[in-house]
Amino acid sequence: MKTEYVIGDLVHIPQAVELLDCTSDGAQLNIPLRFYRTKSPKIAVVAESPRDWEDYINVLCDGEVWSVRARNVYSVGEKR
Repeated sequence: MKTEYVIGDLVHIPQAVELLDCTSDGAQLNIPLRFYRTKSPKIAVVAESPRDWEDYINVLCDGEVWSVRARNVYSVGEKR
C-alpha cells in the first residue's frame, strides 16, 4: 500500500538513506547536483507531494529541500 503524503506532513528518514539535491522536470529527476547519506535518523517536512508516477518526494530537512525516495520515508504521527 502506497502512503499518501501531503505538504506539511512530518516524515521519519532512517539512517543511511540518500537525499538528492535535484529537481524534477515533470517527466524524470534531473542529474543530482549533490547528495547526502543520512548518518543518523532525521525528521523532515514534506515540501511537495508526489504525483502518482513519481518515486521521489521533496522534503525540507535540516533547512534544505531534498528529493528522497518515498519508499524510504515513514509517516510520523496520526494516520489520516
